Amino acid sequence: MHFTGSPSLHTVPTHNPIGEEVDTELFVRQVRELFATLRQTQLVEQIHEMRTCPYYDCLFTADVTFQHYDVVLPMPKYGREHRSSEVSETLRYLWACGATGDFNHILQDIKGGAASGGDFVSTSHSILMAYGTDRTNKLSMMALTGSGAPNEAAAVQQRALNVVLIELSSAAPPLADVMAFAGKRTLILQDTVYGRHAAEAAVRGISKVPWQVLRVELGCSFLSHLCSVNAVYDVLVDQDYPTSMERVEEAGLNPFPVEWTEPRKLGITMRIVCLIARFTRGTMSAGGYADSDGHRAASFNYHSRNIAKNSRLFQNCHRRYGYSGAPLEAQLRSGELPEPVYQRPPQYAPPMHCTGGLTEPDAGQRR
Repeated sequence: MHFTGSPSLHTVPTHNPIGEEVDTELFVRQVRELFATLRQTQLVEQIHEMRTCPYYDCLFTADVTFQHYDVVLPMPKYGREHRSSEVSETLRYLWACGATGDFNHILQDIKGGAASGGDFVSTSHSILMAYGTDRTNKLSMMALTGSGAPNEAAAVQQRALNVVLIELSSAAPPLADVMAFAGKRTLILQDTVYGRHAAEAAVRGISKVPWQVLRVELGCSFLSHLCSVNAVYDVLVDQDYPTSMERVEEAGLNPFPVEWTEPRKLGITMRIVCLIARFTRGTMSAGGYADSDGHRAASFNYHSRNIAKNSRLFQNCHRRYGYSGAPLEAQLRSGELPEPVYQRPPQYAPPMHCTGGLTEPDAGQRR
């Protein structure tokens, strides 16, 4: 599921910090076109538009919470006190849309802890967490790794999340803006010092997975995430970077071009305006997050058959081979063609002047 708070015209800045003019109407239209394009992919099944708050930070919905399968981590309200009601409403949206997992408040219980949802990335085997900046400090890192737990039992419970730490410099951008997970074992990263450092730390921290590292150009905005136990290969890419789109396609992924000129002027990425929630009903492996012995062990299991209606692999509990049913079925499922109309069989009234039942009326009495 995808949750969004559509921006208002009066909250969008008219100029960026270096003086470039921003077309506010085009800004809003491009953000809405992003949501329309996202609806056509297999990255999400449903899109829910949340209530718009009267301030600019409301657009950054992905910063207030983070979800890894059935665990939801609300971010601390320290430093974002003006968004306190927004955080509470976002959790209510998640509950109303079917979140049945654990709303873990461990980050909100740390005094002086600061964390941002943009410094977390979900992978098939662990959570990548970046720390060392003003957004996410060391206190939050210690809370998730069990360093500050009161006893060993609490520390074991906190370490069960299997968090892989990536230390960044104080000037580094959010981790999710420079790196994303795609497919089964692909890491997409921006070809910068921060992106290369984050990818090296992730590959070193999860060494049992044969990662495929894909580099895109500096400034290219992209959107991909860990959908469920079924791999999804769709990636949203800024259309002004054709070289990056070619690299994504050559890596076996499916790029979707998105116009992103105005948000790019303000330093806004596609990830930051999309709060994507994954409500999985199956388990990743036999006993938890960290006990699988390879990336293939976490691919499919018995419970993954009905995990998503958009899955290419399973349809009505039967495995599908290739693109069976294409192109007609693909056009119907993507919304290019209207859904077929099913007409009910006609129901005839009982004959006139007769009681209802299986009677054979005369020709003159037939309706």
